[in-house]
Amino acid sequence: MVLAYQITDPIIKEKELLALEEAVYRVIPGVDEKTATRVSYLLGADGLKRLDDKSAADANLFAVYDSSGELVGLAMQGAAQGYADVVRTLFSYDPKCQCVNGLTVLKTTDTPGFGDKKTVEGKMDFMANFKDLSVEVTADKAKLAHSVETVKHGTKTEPWQVDAMSGATFSSRGIGNGLRAATDKLVPLIRQHLSELESIPKTEVSN
Repeated sequence: MVLAYQITDPIIKEKELLALEEAVYRVIPGVDEKTATRVSYLLGADGLKRLDDKSAADANLFAVYDSSGELVGLAMQGAAQGYADVVRTLFSYDPKCQCVNGLTVLKTTDTPGFGDKKTVEGKMDFMANFKDLSVEVTADKAKLAHSVETVKHGTKTEPWQVDAMSGATFSSRGIGNGLRAATDKLVPLIRQHLSELESIPKTEVSN
């Protein structure tokens, strides 16, 4: 069993990484995959580090640039406990509006018909939460002005709130909490390093 794990684990991780990288193109609005360029980064308190293909599995931030080298959008992962297990999502961030503007479920084992990927992404009213979800930072760029907050279905009143799905509160909170943790940590750092993220060498732009 140990040998089988040692053989299959790298293959599984490679497939998961490829699926993640493909999802980056889909989750950011307005991306033309044929001409876009994706770059993987590791962003932390010690700065922004660009990663090559060999170390892309360590990335916590993905940037996509158009054919002229302009930044189209950024994507990052969220993860938090749902009903049955951890719910993993990938969401996009638009620096211009300082908002989350797209989301897809990467992995969930929650109950089919309630919190599974197909059901979640099929709930148009729930997915509308992630078209213009405010994650603005404070003037000093030290933290979010308001952290993402998941509220009971039908009670959303603020642009930083996620209106939970009726009948799937745990899954909704898992998604919302994952967004909250990721945006609390990364968005202030993104704002601090935005000038670096907005530029990409012209020689690396896809033809």
